[in-house]
Amino acid sequence: MFDPFDENKTPQDKFFEIIHTANPTLVRNELEELINRMAILEIIAEDCLGDEVENRINEIKFNRADEVEAVETDLYIHTMASILTKNE
Repeated sequence: MFDPFDENKTPQDKFFEIIHTANPTLVRNELEELINRMAILEIIAEDCLGDEVENRINEIKFNRADEVEAVETDLYIHTMASILTKNE
């Protein structure tokens, strides 16, 4: 059973538990929203950086790994909260 307060699990672990146990329609809607947002951000990145997008992504991935990890954790938590709120 899913325990949101289990301190032995990472937000990523909890996220994947939720997407496997929550209402499939809610999970689908939330994942579609994430992909839509990623597509918009990709367009913004290409508009601002042109051909340098991949280089900039790789640079951030390696030089700002802690910040990337923190943002990923926030996204996992935000998405879980959204699914759980709508799942009740």
